[in-house]
Amino acid sequence: MKNILPVCAMLAMTLGAFSLSAAGQTSGGPPAPAPAATRFDVAVNFTYKAAKIASTTTHFVLPGGSVDAAYDFGGRVKGLSLVFDLNGESKSNIEPGVSLTQLSVLGGARYTFHLAPKNPHAVDLYGQFLGGGVFASNSLFPNSSGATTSAHSGAFQLGGGVNIRLTHCIALRLLEADFITTKLPNSTNQRQYDVRFSNGVVFRF
Repeated sequence: MKNILPVCAMLAMTLGAFSLSAAGQTSGGPPAPAPAATRFDVAVNFTYKAAKIASTTTHFVLPGGSVDAAYDFGGRVKGLSLVFDLNGESKSNIEPGVSLTQLSVLGGARYTFHLAPKNPHAVDLYGQFLGGGVFASNSLFPNSSGATTSAHSGAFQLGGGVNIRLTHCIALRLLEADFITTKLPNSTNQRQYDVRFSNGVVFRF
C-alpha cells in the first residue's frame, strides 16, 4: 500500500501538469489567421423588371433571372471590380397576343464598400455602371416597312445593391436596384427607361 501511494501521487502530478500546459496553449496561443480576402464572386439572381408599353400608361413586370461575375482588382484599387452580367426575362400576354422576351449581355465596373472587411457576417454596399446590348423577341417592333417580331439595341445600366455575408464564401444579395435604358423600336421615341430589382445568392472565391 505504501508503494502504491507515491505512484498515484506522481501520476496525479503528471496529469495536472499536462492539463495546465494544454490550457495554456489553448488560451494563450496566437489567434487564428484571418481568412484570405476574396477576389472573385459569382451571383445567381431572381430579377423583376418594371417596364411600360410605349404610348400607353400600361405598366408590367418582366420576371427573369441573371448571373453576374465580378473580379476585384485588389491592391491600391481594392473594391473596384470588373463585372459581367447575363440577364434573361420573359412574359406572356402583356396585351392580347403580345408577349416579350429579352436577353441582355452587359459589362462594366463595380465599386464595393466593405463595412467590416474582417467580419465574415458583415454588409457590403456596391454601385455599378454597365454597358452592352439587349436582344428582344417574341413581340412586335415597328419599323419603316411595318413590324418585326425581334429587335436589338445598345443598353446601359446604372445601379447598386446590398450583400450580406453569411460565411466567408457565401453571401445573400438582399437587394439590387438598377436603372436600365435601351433603344428598341417602338411607336414613340425608340427609347425605354426601366427599373430592375434583383435578389439572390453570391458565391465568393
